[in-house]
Amino acid sequence: MLFSTNASRVCVLYAVSPLHAGAGQSTGAVDLPIQRERHTSWPMIQSSGLKGAFRDWFTRYYANSKAGEMGYESAHSQAKELACRVFGREESPDGLEGHAGAISITDGRLLAFPVRSNAAPFVWVTAPYVLMRLARDLRLIPDAGLTLPGMELGSAPGSGEGMLIRGDIATENGLVLEDLVVKIVESKTDAVALKAAFEALAPQVARLVLISDADFTYLVRNATEVQAQIAINPETGVTTAGSLRYQELLPADSALYTLVFFTTERTQKQPQPVEFIADLTMTALATHVQIGGDMTLGRGLMEVRWLPGEKA
Repeated sequence: MLFSTNASRVCVLYAVSPLHAGAGQSTGAVDLPIQRERHTSWPMIQSSGLKGAFRDWFTRYYANSKAGEMGYESAHSQAKELACRVFGREESPDGLEGHAGAISITDGRLLAFPVRSNAAPFVWVTAPYVLMRLARDLRLIPDAGLTLPGMELGSAPGSGEGMLIRGDIATENGLVLEDLVVKIVESKTDAVALKAAFEALAPQVARLVLISDADFTYLVRNATEVQAQIAINPETGVTTAGSLRYQELLPADSALYTLVFFTTERTQKQPQPVEFIADLTMTALATHVQIGGDMTLGRGLMEVRWLPGEKA
């Protein structure tokens, strides 16, 4: 493998504010839909968008941390050079040789999705295929220290059923999830191991229910936020003709994850080791990152959690 498994990490992203990772084209009533996987229609964040957001946050972090010593312009120039060493550089007209980055980031995959409920303000839902895919991905990060139980045939909840993984939820008359009614059944898989895994991955997810893949797909297709946007003419104070549009957002409190692989610096002159690259990145992105569009509206603020947590 090109990347060091010892320095690789699971990066969990928990949405503090709604997120718009735009698909770039619309095929329905929503003018600005979010990115979705082709085969599942589940929300996701493309790796190119994640890498760009990580790079931008990385640059701003190191520019701001040095601005008091050398002034912002010099600090920003130094931070951009540092970002090129980690994330890669295109060949430039002034003779700087291009090279690949020392970091590789996978697509951001949905881990848990928040849904309105009758039992609490909201609960999170996940699905058997989410867990199967997570277990497969974790094999690439042997030091993550997480084990997930298998979802053998017959152990997953059926349509209209749910298994309580975390939290205390009163469900005598069934659990209402948006317009679905789910009957909570006894867990047929290792709920203790699942609970421990989610406590490590996303401790914010306090009330978690495992539902069927079909019910999960219905909810993530139909329970995202859709907001109307319109432009006001500052001179007339009235709306600009043709400015009304509808934007889809992944709700706040959604949890996603990505795999981040580190390698030795790709430059020819005194390349830094993988531990240096991992430490730089995890220091800059220790707590938060902002991803997606409408950054000035506060969209896409994410809490960051690295597993394993200690730096390489």
